[in-house]
Amino acid sequence: MRIALDAKRMLNNSTGLGNHARILANALMRDYPDNEYQLYTPRIEEPYLHELHGSFSLEMPATKLAQTVHPWWRSYSISTDLLKNRVDVYHGLSNELPLNIHRSGIPSVVTIHDLIFLKHREQYPWLDRQIYTLKTKYAARHATKIIAVSEETKHDLMQYYYVPEKKIEVIYQSIDPRFYDATTTEAMDAMRKQHNLSEKYILNVSSFFPRKNQLRLIEAFDLIKDKIPHHLVLAGAAGNMMPTIKAAIRNKELQDRIRILTTVSNDEMPLLYRNADLFVYPALMEGFGMPVLEGLVSGVPVIASARGAIAEAAGPGSLMIDPLSVADIAAKMMTALSDPALRDKMIRLGHEHASKMTDTMFARRVMALYKSIVKSSG
Repeated sequence: MRIALDAKRMLNNSTGLGNHARILANALMRDYPDNEYQLYTPRIEEPYLHELHGSFSLEMPATKLAQTVHPWWRSYSISTDLLKNRVDVYHGLSNELPLNIHRSGIPSVVTIHDLIFLKHREQYPWLDRQIYTLKTKYAARHATKIIAVSEETKHDLMQYYYVPEKKIEVIYQSIDPRFYDATTTEAMDAMRKQHNLSEKYILNVSSFFPRKNQLRLIEAFDLIKDKIPHHLVLAGAAGNMMPTIKAAIRNKELQDRIRILTTVSNDEMPLLYRNADLFVYPALMEGFGMPVLEGLVSGVPVIASARGAIAEAAGPGSLMIDPLSVADIAAKMMTALSDPALRDKMIRLGHEHASKMTDTMFARRVMALYKSIVKSSG
């Protein structure tokens, strides 16, 4: 098969949707090398290109005009290139498809991560909501098949866009294979020293936006800080909540107990998890919650929000919290840190749950979907 992948995020985004796209592309190329993979992107950031491993071709705007107005190329002109390249199936990896793909006759798959912009409108500027709505609604209507990354996203698609259930396939994401690599105590100690971390710490990994809920996590940590030796580490990319979060840390005089890390490399991230005594993810909403799965694979007890897709990612071994309750977050952290038998059980059940979401299984289900729609369209 000639498989075309929307590679804009894959080749330009460091986290989130970029990681999702790279993990899938690498797993497909590794496990199904007999196919031809075409990656369509308006531009390339070199570091992300080097994270792809396998045989593929890059497809980019051919003219200076298309390069200049690349949103038009991605939304319309790309379909001409897909036809010229005799693509068997096109996969939009981040909630959208070319806005004329229904006229091309090319079978298409779209991965829809969430509809948070509809469920929580207050989190998004008006113009962003209009753009997201246009693209996602079109993709949901015209895709041959939809991949939802969680049961919650599937339910939302049926509720908000009236998508027939038979059109949606729930396929859970996987995480970077680096999280499965063996490591050494020396490597973990070196990472900790590199970032000036305490020997004992509680970890949170996410971007710094309101829905990630770090402010309540800081308040919860403040309630228990005198009962534990741990520091709190907040790691992730910058976001618009960063000034507010830093101010909260100063106001509570927690500068010596809370570390913010924004420069952890992809190679260091698994070590950051494995060094932690506890991973806490109190986000208010997510399409899935990949950091939760990273915590489970890393052998760290996980505390996560008892909400929708986050609970799906966390599985039965995690402690679930009300993310709006500072007291509940604090109490669950104390429970997980003080009960060795419970911690062992959480780690064991976490591994069992995460074993169902490897990149091999991820690629297998996606490839089966490609084959089925190509066969039915032929």
